[in-house]
Amino acid sequence: MQRPWQVYSADPAPLDFIEAVKKLHPDAGAITAQLLWQRGYRDPLRQVPPFLDWRYYESASPFAFPEMPAALGRLQRALDQQEKVALWGDFDTDGVTATTVLWEGLKPLLGAQLVDFYIPNRQHDAHGLSCHGLEGLQQKGVSLIITCDTGCTNGTEIAFARQLGMDVIVTDHHTLEPAPLGAVALINPRQLPWEHPLRHLSGVGVAYKFLEAVYATWPEKTQGYALENLLDLVAIGLIADLVELRGECRYLAQRGLEQLGQRQTLRPGIDALLKEASKGTVQQREISFTVAPRLNAVSHIQGDVRSLITLLTTQDSRQAQQLAKHIEKVNAERQRRQKEIAKMAHAKVAQLDLSASRVILLTDDSWPLSLLGLVANEIVKTYGRPAILLQTNPETGMAAGSARSDGFVDLYEALHSQRHLFEGFGGHPYAAGFRLKVAHIPLLEAALNQFLAQKEGTASATPQPLRIDLEVTLDQLNERLLKELEVLAPFDTTHHPQPRLLVRNVELTDLRDNNNRENQNTRKYVSMVLRDRQHTFPAKWWDHQVGDCPKGRCDLVIELEQWQKCLSAVIKELRPSATNVIQAASFQSLMDYRDRPREASVKGLRVETCPTSRESWRQWIQRAKREQQPLILAYSPPPEQDALKVWQEFLTLCQQANQQGTCLQREELREHLGIEAVTLNYALNVLETLGVKVIQSGEEFKCEWPPEVKSSPHTAVALETFTAAIAEENFRRRYFAAAPLQALQETY
Repeated sequence: MQRPWQVYSADPAPLDFIEAVKKLHPDAGAITAQLLWQRGYRDPLRQVPPFLDWRYYESASPFAFPEMPAALGRLQRALDQQEKVALWGDFDTDGVTATTVLWEGLKPLLGAQLVDFYIPNRQHDAHGLSCHGLEGLQQKGVSLIITCDTGCTNGTEIAFARQLGMDVIVTDHHTLEPAPLGAVALINPRQLPWEHPLRHLSGVGVAYKFLEAVYATWPEKTQGYALENLLDLVAIGLIADLVELRGECRYLAQRGLEQLGQRQTLRPGIDALLKEASKGTVQQREISFTVAPRLNAVSHIQGDVRSLITLLTTQDSRQAQQLAKHIEKVNAERQRRQKEIAKMAHAKVAQLDLSASRVILLTDDSWPLSLLGLVANEIVKTYGRPAILLQTNPETGMAAGSARSDGFVDLYEALHSQRHLFEGFGGHPYAAGFRLKVAHIPLLEAALNQFLAQKEGTASATPQPLRIDLEVTLDQLNERLLKELEVLAPFDTTHHPQPRLLVRNVELTDLRDNNNRENQNTRKYVSMVLRDRQHTFPAKWWDHQVGDCPKGRCDLVIELEQWQKCLSAVIKELRPSATNVIQAASFQSLMDYRDRPREASVKGLRVETCPTSRESWRQWIQRAKREQQPLILAYSPPPEQDALKVWQEFLTLCQQANQQGTCLQREELREHLGIEAVTLNYALNVLETLGVKVIQSGEEFKCEWPPEVKSSPHTAVALETFTAAIAEENFRRRYFAAAPLQALQETY
C-alpha cells in the first residue's frame, strides 16, 4: 500500500511576520518565514530569533540537573584526597565524542589524577559498565569513575563497583530505570520536565553541561582552557545521535557547526577524515554522511575505539593522517560486510507475509552482532516498519541483536512491555539492543505484533503520510532557495526535518545508472535531468536504477542539496502524474490554546484534559476527522501523578467494594484514578500477587480478599511495573502539554 502524499495548506504567514523574519537573517525570505510559520514558530520576538541564531538564545544552567551538587561534591572529595579518576564511555559517535569532551575538559582540573578512560569493545562487550572492566580500573588504583553516554541502566554493576571501593558518577541520556541506580550522582536530562531546554541532550551534550558546572565551580583551576573549544565535538555527537535539535541541543549544535566551519581551527583528525573522503567543508551533511559513519565503523569492525580518542585529540597532523587513512579502510570493510548482511536480510524479508506483520524480525547464526543495528536501520527505511535483527547462537541457546524504529513507533515502549523475556535490554524510542533466549523469539514476535496492532488499531497499519512542506517549480530550484532553506538549519529527523518540496508534472530525462565498479560498496543511484517546458534541473534517486523510473510526466518529492559545490535535487519519492493523488493537510486542524485555555472560544472539538497516551490522542484525531471539525487544545499542564497515592486510592476503593459486595466498573474506576486502561491492569496484577482473587466480567470486576493479605515473590516486580506505568503516563502528559504543533500534527 502506497503511503499518501500530504501538502501543508497552512494559512499564509502574515506580511509583518515575513518582514520581521527577513530582518533577522540576511538570507531569510518569504519561504523561510512560511516554513517557520507552518512549523509553529510564530512569535518573531521570542521564538524565532533564538531558533535562527544562537546569539539570541539564553543557555540553560547546568545546575538544573537535580543531582549536580552531589556530583560536584564527590569531585571535590577526589581533589582533596588526590584520588585517581577514570572515565567510562561508549563506542558509538556520541559516546566517543562524550568521552573526548570529558577527557580534554577535565584535564585542566584533575591533571595527572585523570589516569585513564575505558570504552567497551563492541566485538566482545555490550553497552555500559561490566564487571571485568571495573576490576581492571580498580587494579589501576581508580576510586572514582565518571561515565559518558552510558551507565543509567547499570545498577548491578555500580553495586559491584562499590564493593571494589569505587564510586560512580553517571552522565547519560538514555531511558531511566524505575529502580534506584546506586550511583553517587546521576546526571540525565530525562530527570527534567519534557519542556525543559536540556531535556533532549545526547550523551555528549550532557558531558558538556557537566563541564560547564565544573568550570563554574572551580574557575581559578580551569581558566587556562576555553571550554568552547569542545563545541565542535559536541555538534558532531549531537547530530550523529539524531536527537531533536531544539532548546539547548539546537544552541550547542549551531555553535559547534559555526566552529567547525572555521577551517583554521579545525581539529587535525577531523580535517584528515574529510580529506580522505574528498570533502572540503564541515556542515551538518558532512557530519551525518562522512564523519559519523567513519567514527562508527571502527567499533563495528575493530571493536576497540581507543584510536578514535587519539584521532580527535591529537595536534599532530601526520599522526592524524595515518589514523584517518586506516579508518577509511575500516569504513570500506564496514560497507562491504554491511552490504552482504543487508542482501541476506532482504532475501529473508521476501519470504515474509508483511501484510500480517507490524514488525520485521529476522534471525541468523552467522550475522556479526556489531553490524545489525546498521542493517536494521536500512530495513526500516526500505519497508517502513520497525525492524529487529538477531544473531542466534545454537550452542548457548541465546540470541542478541538490535532494533530500530520507523519514527512513528516508540520502540522502547513496545520492547519494554515484553522486558520479562529479556536477559538484558536498553535503548530509547528509536533504537534498542537486547539479549534473550532463542526459545523466546516467537513469543517476542507475537507479543510485539499484538502490542503494535493495539496501538495502531489494526494489525496491518495504514502507512503514515509523506508530509510535504512546500510546492515549487523547477525555476525556483536555485541557490537563492537553498540559502533560504539553510537559514533554518540544522535539521533533525523528527521535530524539525529538512524541508520536503513537491515538484509536479516534470519529465525524467538523461537517465543514467551510477554504479561504481571499482568500489562495489558505494551506493547506487540514478542521475537524471528534470524538465518542464522551459527549465531543467539535475537530480539523483538513491538506491534505484533506470528501470525503476516510470515513463511520462511525474510528480516528485525532493530535498534540495549542495554537494561539492553542485546544486541538485535528491528525490525522496516519485510517481506518475496521471495517477498520483495529493492530499491537503491543513495545519489549522489544530488550534493551540494550551497556554491560555480560557481564551479558546473558537468552534471545534475542545480537548480540555491532557492526553496521557498516543492512543487517547488518536481517538481525538479520529473523532475530529469523522466530524470534520478542528481540534482545540484547551488544557493546562496537568499535575504529576504520585504512584503511591494512586495505588493507595485504588486499594481503598477495591477494599470498600469487597466489603459492600459490589462490583467496580473499569472505565469509571480508570477515570476516577486518572490512569490509562493498561495501568489499571497492572494495578490488578499487583492485587493478584497479594492473594486477592480478581473476578472479571466484561467491563466490571469484583475482588475477593483472603483472610490475610501477604506479599509474594512477584509483588515487588508487579508494583514496580505499576509505578513505571504511572511514570510513563506522567511523561506522556508532559509531552502533550508542551509538544510543538508540528510534532502533534505529524500524527494528525
